[in-house]
Amino acid sequence: MRVMLLVTDLERGGTPLRLARLARGLREAGVQVSVGCLAPPGPVSAALAQAGISTFACGARGSWDLRAFWRLGRYVRRLRPELIHATLTHANVAARLVGRLCRVPVLTSTATIEVERRWHRWAEVLTARLDRGHIVNGTAVAEHVVRAFHLPRERVFLLPPSVDAIASRPEREAARSALGIRQDEFVVLWAGRLDPVKRVDLVVKCAEIMSSLPVRFLIAGDGPDRPRIEQAARRSPAAHVLHCLGWRDDLPALMAAADVLLLTSRTEGLPNIVLEAMAAGLPVVASDIPSLRELAGHQQRLVLVRGADAAGFAGVLQHLRDDPAGRAALAVRAANWAAGNLQPDATVAAALSVYREVLGRGG
Repeated sequence: MRVMLLVTDLERGGTPLRLARLARGLREAGVQVSVGCLAPPGPVSAALAQAGISTFACGARGSWDLRAFWRLGRYVRRLRPELIHATLTHANVAARLVGRLCRVPVLTSTATIEVERRWHRWAEVLTARLDRGHIVNGTAVAEHVVRAFHLPRERVFLLPPSVDAIASRPEREAARSALGIRQDEFVVLWAGRLDPVKRVDLVVKCAEIMSSLPVRFLIAGDGPDRPRIEQAARRSPAAHVLHCLGWRDDLPALMAAADVLLLTSRTEGLPNIVLEAMAAGLPVVASDIPSLRELAGHQQRLVLVRGADAAGFAGVLQHLRDDPAGRAALAVRAANWAAGNLQPDATVAAALSVYREVLGRGG
């Protein structure tokens, strides 16, 4: 089987990294896979190429650079995929139009429940009939696309999420020592793509509320909002407990050093960082939004906070700081769920099943 995976960009972020994991799994399953993006090449492009996976980039200079569609058509004709699997709105629309012109079947995907950019919804609605199905990674996202994109439920396919296995977990003491963290300090980690939708300002405000305590707030990541967040951290009265680390490739070590993961996003799908924290046994405090309610479940595998009030998040963090036994129980519930539900082999098997179904179904 020849499959082309297409995404809007291959910068560092949850969706490109998830796509790279799927590409590696498909290749191991015997699929001839290529991975491309509409934007210029990014760091994930380089990592895939280093792993021996074929990559391409259409070099779009902006959201409305239609030359990327023409370049995508050239790559489709050159690589001759049997199926295009696209992810995110720009890539979904491009794949549908180019796939129809090149007579290649298309599957599209949604990775998050987005409410900010309404034109994304209309672009999906207007072009959805050109593909053969829509893939999501959770039931909350599935409900969103059925409602927002007017998709029949039978055309929505669920691929279970997964995380990469960690060969060996770093020791907590060593991880803290490498970061200069004292053993008595309560460490809150935020990690991800620095984008306004993530509301990292709330992390800074939590640090300000808790700055009189022995705490550290670690902000790890890159993205369009990084300069603003780093400036806010430098100017904050809590600057002495706030540490902006930039992009890090050693997330397992950061998680080993941390006492809790904080996620303050306005919207999300099933975030990689939360799944990885659950698998690592790191307690998670997160926004009370549909996809994270799904992860929390009835067993309270996460602690969820409503609204955008920093005091609410800080209050939960302080409670967990003072309740080591409660933190440990929360971590065990999350890790037990992750051990049974986040297997990469299951994701790849589900993807192959969907691919075969839509190819066998016909136009």
